[in-house]
Amino acid sequence: MAFNYFYGKQADLYGFVRVPKLLMTEKMFDPISIDAKLLYGLLIDRMSMAKKNDWIDEENRVYVLYPIAEIQEDMGVSKKKAIACLADLEKFGLVEKKVRGLGLPNLLYIKNVTSAFN
Repeated sequence: MAFNYFYGKQADLYGFVRVPKLLMTEKMFDPISIDAKLLYGLLIDRMSMAKKNDWIDEENRVYVLYPIAEIQEDMGVSKKKAIACLADLEKFGLVEKKVRGLGLPNLLYIKNVTSAFN
């Protein structure tokens, strides 16, 4: 039996965005838009890069770098929508943004959704 190679974008064939089920099933998260919940999943996925890239601050908190332009591209949305989704997560307290300025991307601290149930 001959198996084919993976080519180009096929490398992402088995990559998935994991959105915590709690975001979908718990009433307390109903105010968060579906698009913002998807963004939360993308942010969680980005956290896998944190250790590799040493995205850990002086308090040992993990952060991610995810410029708005990349959020737009990954979600297939306008800049306005990408900003609104991030603002939705910030307003709810699931993301904390540290503005760096000087054209540098903001640091995004992703909060643990399960900590609301501890």
